[in-house]
Amino acid sequence: DLKPNNVLITSYGWIKLCDFGLAKEVPNCDLFKASKAEHTADVGDLSYQAPEAQTNEYNHLIDIYSLSLIGAQIFGFDANDIIDGKLEAKTRMLAHFITIGDIYDK
Repeated sequence: DLKPNNVLITSYGWIKLCDFGLAKEVPNCDLFKASKAEHTADVGDLSYQAPEAQTNEYNHLIDIYSLSLIGAQIFGFDANDIIDGKLEAKTRMLAHFITIGDIYDK
């Protein structure tokens, strides 16, 4: 259940995740095999939910989708543009103006 309200930033700049109400322990094994584990139908905030989460045919990779929406918002993108498939054109336009090196202070 990754969403902005579940991401905390400490005074030292460390990122911490909270609200593990939907978390489930998966036996220690190959991560891709573990991704076939039974999941509940209740998988968090619909605004940050991967489309696959609407079925029981999803795995741990749905968190990457949620994380990408949060990351895009950090960089000033509208999450709805990503969901609606409008991000590609905006990304191409911005690629000429900004790089991660411009943002990230080494």
